[in-house]
Amino acid sequence: MRAIINLPTKGSDQLNDGQGHPHTRPLPETSLRESTQAWIREAILGGRYQAGEKLIERELSEMTGASRSILREAMSHIEARGLIVRQSFRGFTVAQISVRSIFEIFELRTSVETLAAELFTERASDQEVTEIGAAFRAIEAGINASDLKKIRVAKDLFFTILFSGCRNAEIRRALENVIDRILYLRTQLMIDPRRRQDSLVEMRLLTEALQDRNRIEARAASLAHLESARDALVAQLSAAAKAKVAKATAKSPLKALKNG
Repeated sequence: MRAIINLPTKGSDQLNDGQGHPHTRPLPETSLRESTQAWIREAILGGRYQAGEKLIERELSEMTGASRSILREAMSHIEARGLIVRQSFRGFTVAQISVRSIFEIFELRTSVETLAAELFTERASDQEVTEIGAAFRAIEAGINASDLKKIRVAKDLFFTILFSGCRNAEIRRALENVIDRILYLRTQLMIDPRRRQDSLVEMRLLTEALQDRNRIEARAASLAHLESARDALVAQLSAAAKAKVAKATAKSPLKALKNG
């Protein structure tokens, strides 16, 4: 059995033939599920859907060209990656990552990424040292242009080079179960212009230590970056919670007072 897919892309909502002409193409069901899964994942990571937002199956089915059964299969795979959650009688919503989960994710990242930074200084090739510098410059260009997609792509490249250059395949595998949530949290952080600038300073220090092959400074810079990112995320969640309470209080002061 074959199905039709017409996947949206940024600014287009359709595939194209390489010359800018939109078209549809037949794909096997497995490929359609994978393509649908990739589109929804990218939409969430790119900020199209926000934390707690309900995903409407009918709309997603129309946008991707996938049947309801294939769509649900794709969403089950995304659920397993921690990006969405299934709620009784409500379907799927974008996951809201708790403060506890943030601390747990960053505990794992700290143990793994600081080691990766240390090992990179000892094991990376000269070419990888050059490449990680180029990746940092791409991050800087994205931040200066306030282009969130470019920032995300450049950061993904930076850490891909870091994990490759450390010559320890188990490090990447250790993060595999949380990698999508890491990418999602990274997107949430980069929405804040102040955090983007702080991150740029931290990443510059990390890059310089990696290029100097200074093991101690690389570990320290990696740790400082992770702790700063974790604290910024917790502050972001706290501010959002306070804003929600303030909004509820403004709408119904007496009810909010009783609930308090």
